[in-house]
Amino acid sequence: MGCGLSRESQAAATEGSESAAVTAARHTTPDPSTTNPRTVPSRTSSANTPTDLNDRPNAPLRAAPTVKHSPPQLALTPWTPSELARQREAFFETRVSGEAEMWAAMKQVAELLRVGDLRSAQTILDATGATCPSGRFCVERRRGGQKKGGVYDDKGLLYEVPGWVVSDPEDLVAEAQIEGKDINEESEDEIDAEKGVVCEEKIGELVSVRARLSDRGTDVVVEMGTNQKVSVLVKKVQEKAGIEQKIKLAYMGKILDEFKPLSQTGWKEGHILNALVFG
Repeated sequence: MGCGLSRESQAAATEGSESAAVTAARHTTPDPSTTNPRTVPSRTSSANTPTDLNDRPNAPLRAAPTVKHSPPQLALTPWTPSELARQREAFFETRVSGEAEMWAAMKQVAELLRVGDLRSAQTILDATGATCPSGRFCVERRRGGQKKGGVYDDKGLLYEVPGWVVSDPEDLVAEAQIEGKDINEESEDEIDAEKGVVCEEKIGELVSVRARLSDRGTDVVVEMGTNQKVSVLVKKVQEKAGIEQKIKLAYMGKILDEFKPLSQTGWKEGHILNALVFG
């Protein structure tokens, strides 16, 4: 009888030990590294994901702004058209921040906005990957010194162009006149009045230039000197074609600067220029 009680006591003790072990296991937090050997990849928050370029703020380009006055920080007196042209050229030549290719595109966009060709200007801007959040190409100063407008390249760098680069200030004054002739007017033939011969040093080599008109698809051929400015070529094409609308000359997809001589445009004799007719 004594042995029977001893066995029952041992069984009860064993059951008690097992029950305590189970209870302890239930209340113990398992170690993930021991219960699951696989490594769970960490999740990156969507806030840290870079913004896609297509998600950047952008708006269609607006028409050129109205500019009341020549910029006082540059002009002690109102500009003449020729001085305005020189200042515009100097603006793009003196940019030190940003990419040179982007500034070249900005110059083309400014020229197109100046003649009201919003579609072509938008095409060029889109091709660079740039965005214009407000649709205002030019930067405008608001009350309190705040700025509105501007263009951002694909790296997020801001490009600021003042309004007078695109729009003519309303206070422009006429060019000085000498004996009824504009002192900045370039003679069509550049004739030496005393010798009666063409001044080759002034106009350079005479070449034939073929331009294809965008409004009719036909070509006109004119002659001019390689040292003469593109503006002279524009006038010759207008006269030869018998049109009064404003035109821009383009070569290899780039609009030619009217204030540069033909020899500096990269044009090669025998190649055809595109004459973009506006209006």
